[in-house]
Amino acid sequence: MSLHLLVPEGHLPESLLADYRIRLGEELLAFFYKDENSAIEQIKRQDFDVVAITDRMAFLLIGQGLLARLPVERKLLPPVDHKFLFHYYDQANTYCWPYGWTLLGLSWIPHPHLKNYPLRWSDLAASTYKIVYPLDSLLKAMIIHSLSLNSAAKSSLPLNNPSPALAVYIDTVSELLKRTEKESNRVVVLPKDYSWITLYHWAVPVPKKEMNIDKIKECLFFLCNPQQQAAIVSCNWIGAVSMETYMKTAENQRKSSLIYPPAHYLNLCRFFRMDRYPLFSTR
Repeated sequence: MSLHLLVPEGHLPESLLADYRIRLGEELLAFFYKDENSAIEQIKRQDFDVVAITDRMAFLLIGQGLLARLPVERKLLPPVDHKFLFHYYDQANTYCWPYGWTLLGLSWIPHPHLKNYPLRWSDLAASTYKIVYPLDSLLKAMIIHSLSLNSAAKSSLPLNNPSPALAVYIDTVSELLKRTEKESNRVVVLPKDYSWITLYHWAVPVPKKEMNIDKIKECLFFLCNPQQQAAIVSCNWIGAVSMETYMKTAENQRKSSLIYPPAHYLNLCRFFRMDRYPLFSTR
C-alpha cells in the first residue's frame, strides 16, 4: 500500500523516495505545494497520510481540528534540540514533530551608486525601495501585516532615492539562498533588530477513511531519521533541528553564517504570534 504525502516543493528529494522504496518495499507518493493557503485547502479536500507543514499552517490546521494526534510516542523519535520543541501552537508536541527551520531575511543585488542598504526592518519603511514579497500568500500576508504594525519605527539610514528603486526581496533565508545559486552577486542578510523563524513539521491529517497506523508510524520513523532529515535540509538550505542532523548536512551549508547549529539560532529570531492578530483567526 502506498502512502500519500503532501510537502513543500523540493522537500522530498528523489534519493529519499528511492531509499524508502528499498528499505521498506513501499512507495511514497509525493504531492508538492508552493502556497500554504492552497495546501490547507488540499488537506481539507483530499486524503493525505503525512503532511509537511510550517508553524503557520499548524496554527490554522490545529484550530480547525484538521490534524490527528501523532501516532508515535515522542520518546521513540530521534532527539530534537529542545529549542525546537514546545512551540506556541503545539506545546506538548501532540500534533507536530519538527524537521527543519529557517529565518526571514532580506536580499538585494548591490547598486553601484548606493551606499546605504536596509539592515533592519524599520529601514524598509523609511527608505525608498521596491519591496518584493514571497509568492506564498500566507507568508506575504504575515509580513505585510507585521511591517504595517511597526511602520512608525525610525530608520537608521539616510534616505536613498535610487533610480530605478532598489529591489529588496523579503523571504525565508532558505529561498533567498537558492537565488544566490543563480545570482552570485546577490546579498542575503538577517535584519539586525530581529528575524522571524519558520519551523517545518511532520504531521498527520485527520483521515477521511481508516488510518493505516502501522504504515504511518514506519513512515514517520523513516522521515525523522537524522540521515533522511539531513538529505531534506541539505537540498533546501534549511537548518537542522538536532546537532546530529546538522553534522550530516552539506559542509558548505555548515559554514554559512546564515544557517546556524541548533544551539545558536534562538538569539537571532522570534516566533510570529499569529494567534494575537484577528487577521489570522482560525474561525
